[in-house]
Amino acid sequence: MIKASAKALEAERESMEGISRRGVLKSGAIAGATLIIGFDLPAKVRGANEKAPVSPFRSWIRIDASGQVTILSGRSEMGQGISTALPMVLAEELGIDWKKVKIDQAPTDAALFGNQGTGGSGSVAESFTPLRQAGAAARLMFMSAAAQRWNVPAEKCLVKDGVVSYGGQSLSFAELVASAAKLPIPDFAKVPLKKPADWEIIGQPVPRKDIPPKTDGSAQFGLDVRVPGMVYAMVQRCPVFGGKVKSFSTSPYI
Repeated sequence: MIKASAKALEAERESMEGISRRGVLKSGAIAGATLIIGFDLPAKVRGANEKAPVSPFRSWIRIDASGQVTILSGRSEMGQGISTALPMVLAEELGIDWKKVKIDQAPTDAALFGNQGTGGSGSVAESFTPLRQAGAAARLMFMSAAAQRWNVPAEKCLVKDGVVSYGGQSLSFAELVASAAKLPIPDFAKVPLKKPADWEIIGQPVPRKDIPPKTDGSAQFGLDVRVPGMVYAMVQRCPVFGGKVKSFSTSPYI
């Protein structure tokens, strides 16, 4: 999925040359029967001196023809629980089971994602509102797609567990994604968000997604990675305080 996501993102980046950050409120990428919605992150969190990337988007949600929902994130799971928290936030507004949302690690691409560092307890805080808005926008698009088929008002449709229903009729996200992907993405500033009193997922105690693979040995850590031709390196530190590098060799040590 990471390779597929990277390909879609590359196409999106090429199409987004020259578009301002405001485009995130009005635009998205449509790749076949896949709904892709990009969203920006708060400038105050990114830092005022950070160079603007080619694309106005920093994170993405993807819903494919099978109904699989994926968050493509530039932030890393480092034990702080974002692989569970971010799916919960998105699922709350989108109207699906949070366990069915997965996270793909975004390709390392500063031009597309800007600063991809993880730290300062900011991954959830900075993604919270934009992710809710993206989820709400996608939900409205699915409601509109279903309403068009049934010729009924979109606001009368209900969304629950990835299914849109009205008057005894129902359609899953998988059945609607091709139609929804053709619709304009709603203005994030205007999409209605759930009131905290109506939250069913956010704030609830849930089992973390990353615990099973970390306990059964299936999780892959950086230390576990092996690739063809891989070499190892270490930092050579100066043996005295205040010392400077006099010379170094660029010859490979293989």
